[in-house]
Amino acid sequence: MWSKAVLLLCFCLPISLSTHAIAAHSADTATVELTTALLIETGPRLNPSTAAELWHKGQFTPYADTLALGLGSKPVWIALKLHNDTGRQLERSLLLDTAWLDEIRLYQYRGPRLHHQVVAGDLQPFANRNPLLTGFLFPLELSPGEHFVLLRVSTPDPMLLPLRLLDDEQLEHLPLQRLTSYGLSYGFLLALIFYNTALFFGIRDRHHLLYALYLGSFLLVNLAYSGHGLAWFWSDATEWQRWAPPALMILFGCCGLLFATSFLHIRQYCSRGYRVVQLAAALALLSLTAGWLMDSQLVALSASFMFMLVFTSLMLLMGLCRVTQGSVSARFYLLAVISGTCGTVITTLAVLGRLPLGEWSFRAAEIGMLAEATLLALALAARIRHVHREQIRAEHAANTDPLTLLNNRRALYRLAESHWQTGNRRRRPLSAVVLDIDHFKQCNDTYGHAAGDRVLCQLGQCILNTVREGDLAARWGGEEFLILLPDTDLEDAGRFAARLLEQIRLTQLTLNGRLIEVTASIGIAEHSEQDRSLDDLIGRADQALYEAKHQGRNRIFRQQIGTDGNDQFSEVLIHESTG
Repeated sequence: MWSKAVLLLCFCLPISLSTHAIAAHSADTATVELTTALLIETGPRLNPSTAAELWHKGQFTPYADTLALGLGSKPVWIALKLHNDTGRQLERSLLLDTAWLDEIRLYQYRGPRLHHQVVAGDLQPFANRNPLLTGFLFPLELSPGEHFVLLRVSTPDPMLLPLRLLDDEQLEHLPLQRLTSYGLSYGFLLALIFYNTALFFGIRDRHHLLYALYLGSFLLVNLAYSGHGLAWFWSDATEWQRWAPPALMILFGCCGLLFATSFLHIRQYCSRGYRVVQLAAALALLSLTAGWLMDSQLVALSASFMFMLVFTSLMLLMGLCRVTQGSVSARFYLLAVISGTCGTVITTLAVLGRLPLGEWSFRAAEIGMLAEATLLALALAARIRHVHREQIRAEHAANTDPLTLLNNRRALYRLAESHWQTGNRRRRPLSAVVLDIDHFKQCNDTYGHAAGDRVLCQLGQCILNTVREGDLAARWGGEEFLILLPDTDLEDAGRFAARLLEQIRLTQLTLNGRLIEVTASIGIAEHSEQDRSLDDLIGRADQALYEAKHQGRNRIFRQQIGTDGNDQFSEVLIHESTG
């Protein structure tokens, strides 16, 4: 997964060569010394005899194990001189550890005579290559003495040529190490892809689908550049392998920009930046199409590499823009993009010889992208939590009376359904208490609506202080309140109502130095077999409330159904109910 580094900088930096000797050590400590030299084919195509003659004349430039010549390089001749000083024939394998090279021709000489030659590259079906290694492996038979090998490599892709000479033991362990490493990386990305796809179908948040597409396109780019795509999925499609890297790179960039603009709400908060993103994606697609129509892989690659630079810059700029605007999610996003970019820069500099090339520096971009994927997943998780909190707030606001902080009528009906069903099924008592503020219109007319709102708030607080856990209280409308008391018969409901009325009587409000006395009338009823719905029970409690008002207000009446089936009303005295 280190190809993102090559995508960003390789093509625009100068040639970098490093020099040190390469040696291969076998299990029996036999040593084969390997030295390498380079010649760039600037004129007509050379044949191997001419190239060998130029090497003997000293026209080749010595270099060491990793050669990086950037994008669109001229064909390269590499001369390898091997010396077997063991006194016996050895079997070795030469690994050219880059998967995307179009054509490689190997010529092995034994003395002045050409011993054998091999043709390989991405233009050849993968069936002729080692399925466990995505690079190009060439077996060498080394008799005692000196051997000479010529390699001609041509490709419009970035010319990166790490050479390794392996003995049998190294050749046995290297594929397992590579497959384990790539397997962990691919597995992690696939897990994130499946997880976010499942979240999309579960909660219908398109950000998760766009993120899954972004990760999937990155996975496809790496399958193309690592050689695993050719090895596992399109082994005979050599023409597609030519166009897969630029096409998938542009797909990756477009998916990344689509995810970023959606996640950061760029269209809403930065319309000019959104138009720039659209223009960059359109130009990239047009350039890719032009390269395909011209049958110029170099044009398509140049366009895709340039788009990668633009893509990375836009991803960073969009994150910075939204962070300065105060977006919390953009902070996670920006940290993620910076992680991926840092890994890319480290790998690029290592590939170009500006930093020491080792396992960690070589795969820093892969590590950076995995960190980026993880942080973006955390950003999406943080967004889910934020959306969930907003939904809870919105639901609470939709179900709560904003003035008294009690349930509204809609919420009470929804919450009371389970109590009603339980009371019917298990024969458990359920009582309703309906309360109305006495002379509330007169209070509004005398003291103003602000005073009326204070009375409603104070009454709501009295109810909240009196109800038990499990009771349901709601502002039923205007100055009327409803309380449902599960597992409470008529007598206990009367005691509750008496305590509540006493609390209301003790409430005193002062407005502009004037004392406002608050009283209320209460009606109560208990669920009976004649009640077919909750509205029937509330209706009987409302009849008791009407009787309390008719009898002079500031009192409690209960409604009962007599043995003859007629309604009966009786007053609940506070001293009787609270004694």
